[in-house]
Amino acid sequence: MPRLKYPLAVPVKAGLKTINIFELRAETSLRDNVNDFREYADVLYSAHAPTTIGEERLNIAATDSDFRNECILVFKDYIDRCAMFPNIGQINMHFGLKNWVSETQTRGQKGDYETHIESIRTLSDYARSSGIEIVLENLNCYWALNNISDDTDFAQVNWENSNEAFGMNPEEWIEMCLDVDRDNVQLCLDTSHVSTYGHRFPEEERAGKIEAFLNRPDLITHVHWSDNYLYDVRGRNDSHLSVGKGSIPTDFHRRVKALQATILLEHFYTKEELHEELEYIERL
Repeated sequence: MPRLKYPLAVPVKAGLKTINIFELRAETSLRDNVNDFREYADVLYSAHAPTTIGEERLNIAATDSDFRNECILVFKDYIDRCAMFPNIGQINMHFGLKNWVSETQTRGQKGDYETHIESIRTLSDYARSSGIEIVLENLNCYWALNNISDDTDFAQVNWENSNEAFGMNPEEWIEMCLDVDRDNVQLCLDTSHVSTYGHRFPEEERAGKIEAFLNRPDLITHVHWSDNYLYDVRGRNDSHLSVGKGSIPTDFHRRVKALQATILLEHFYTKEELHEELEYIERL
């Protein structure tokens, strides 16, 4: 049976008492101010960087250089705050935006691939002095945000001018990490997000399509582990089910468990559900 490289982690919202009872680690979410969790310092080994500045989404790929530089400063400030914690060794980051059109996104709507790569390198160099690794997370395919109704067949969707970020498909996700080419920049696999990608394809192809996210396990050093509905329209959303409660194939979960990576169960509902989930993972 595969063994985990590190103890599993849960979000800080599980509470310090629960985290210690189950002998787990913790991660702050993208909505948390890491400074609010000083009492978690002993168990806090990773942190999720912010994704917004005010109502605008951060975009270090932005062709708008003023906005891009402002976003880079937000991430540098976050790195500085994480560096004050003795055990935080990884910061999870969302990729920048390729195209984003909304009333709230008044700046940085367009992104450029090479600009994004250089921005990641800049943050990599900054994080290195604090001994922090940046892990880049594969993102959602934003069905709802693109006003795609549940009864719209996947084959009828035109993604060309949709709201999209970089790193949504496995090939680009992996290639960007390779192009950055920094030893403290690796990948974070989000298993709920892979389902939203799988829904772009016929049901019979989905299991094979999401397997591509595991083509370079050597690059994956962090995981956001949840389940989702791979064959049900609900899986177009980032469902964040407990592992074993959805329809992502069991073998995919086994391969996730075998990764030489830190792993966050990116959800917390009740202690009873957590106990059941840990038993399921033990049996994988």
